[in-house]
Amino acid sequence: MLYFLNQLKIFIYKQANAALFGGIILLFLLLSKYISIPGLYRYDLLFILCVLVQIVLIVTKLESKKEVFVILVFHISAMVMELYKTSSFVGSWSYPEKAIFAIGSVPLFTGFMYSSVGSYIARSWKINKFNFVNLPKRSTLILLGLLIYINFFTNRFIIDFRFVLLGVLIILFWKTKFYVELTDKKFSIHPLAANFLLALFIWIAEQIGT
Repeated sequence: MLYFLNQLKIFIYKQANAALFGGIILLFLLLSKYISIPGLYRYDLLFILCVLVQIVLIVTKLESKKEVFVILVFHISAMVMELYKTSSFVGSWSYPEKAIFAIGSVPLFTGFMYSSVGSYIARSWKINKFNFVNLPKRSTLILLGLLIYINFFTNRFIIDFRFVLLGVLIILFWKTKFYVELTDKKFSIHPLAANFLLALFIWIAEQIGT
């Protein structure tokens, strides 16, 4: 029992370490509701704080070059998706406050909310030393990823087939396992369960942020 509790404590610590960037951004979102700087828009303050945090993480080497690249890719793709979803012909949501650091109607800080997910994935992969067994072919995963993004951009105009894609994902990963290395022992986790929990925590963070 003590061994299990010790391993659980190590797992929680590693997860918190991996989610460092996302946790800081969520904290900024909460505090910015009550703290303001005269002459500086809230969204711009959040953007500046996010950039400063990234600089600190890079200088202190808490983030590697690969992790920074992942964050950059997530940030760019996030801005594209935000521009699309907030456009006049889609109008899924909008940002009510003003911002100088923005592209169109999308403040630049929003990209960091998405890239914090990329940061978590990259850091968690490194910290926990993931090892996959029976992983689907890379070409299959790339194709499925493209179909997911296509559905994201077209689901308002043609049939939304996200649940079909979800079913395909479940079938593809049904026999897949991955191992997490904590201390002296590796633990097996099913990727479907792990990604469900990850999606749940991201959803909770989004609701808090909203």
